[in-house]
Amino acid sequence: MKTIWNTLTWKNAAFTAAIIAASMVSCKDRSEDFSDEESIMENASVGDNEADDASQISYTAEFENKSGRTEKSLPACAVVTNDKTAKILTIDFGVGCVGAYGRTRSGKILIAYSTTLGDSLSNRIITFENYKVNNKSVEGTVEVRDISINPAGNLQSTRRVTNLKITFPNGKSVTMNGSRTREWIAGRGDNDPTNNKFKITGTLTGVSSTGRTFTHEITSPIIVDFACAKLGNFARVQGVVETTKVGGYGDRKRTVDYGDGTCDKTITITTFRRTYTITVD
Repeated sequence: MKTIWNTLTWKNAAFTAAIIAASMVSCKDRSEDFSDEESIMENASVGDNEADDASQISYTAEFENKSGRTEKSLPACAVVTNDKTAKILTIDFGVGCVGAYGRTRSGKILIAYSTTLGDSLSNRIITFENYKVNNKSVEGTVEVRDISINPAGNLQSTRRVTNLKITFPNGKSVTMNGSRTREWIAGRGDNDPTNNKFKITGTLTGVSSTGRTFTHEITSPIIVDFACAKLGNFARVQGVVETTKVGGYGDRKRTVDYGDGTCDKTITITTFRRTYTITVD
């Protein structure tokens, strides 16, 4: 009986040790996951802004090309050409061009318009060629379509992103797909593209360079103010995004708060673990 008891005791001890070891590994994994989880939130939030920026730059180039406006918002180093036959407007920033909301750009943005250049109801497809902004590479497609006047009297459109990939200087990237609604709430018709303000709602899905999928859902409308961007601040000044369904993680709260409408360069990130702010460009 004593021998059997000793054997059972030894087995129980071994089993307990195995559980403790597994728990230690699990804790270690979770600790390491915090960094990846937060990186996904940060990169998705900053990268998503590049769709706003590309749409605004494209509109500005189109507006200035059509109107012949002498006071330019685009820098002189940005060369804009219009292929009227192919209906493609090209903005070439060369190997490095500083300006347009205080950012450094290189490469090209191409805008394919469906009817007439400058037609506010025309669909547009924006693509990129070796394009970088503040050392972030931008690839994929941004499509502005289904443009109409909403009940509030504002111009509203669907903005669809297809394989919009933002690669950061550290080599990490996020790729996003989906559609959002963009409402033009201020600045329309004042002949000054830098005054444009938009309200954005909707959800995107994405995948990080570490292979984790996620959902990027706007829970409080994002306000994008290019009057703030003109001053060198972040264009997104208000709104909340929740990052959900992150592959490999539990179902827990993760939010990004863009602020209260004040022009600045920070966003606030909240996870179940902590709340912190980052400075964006």
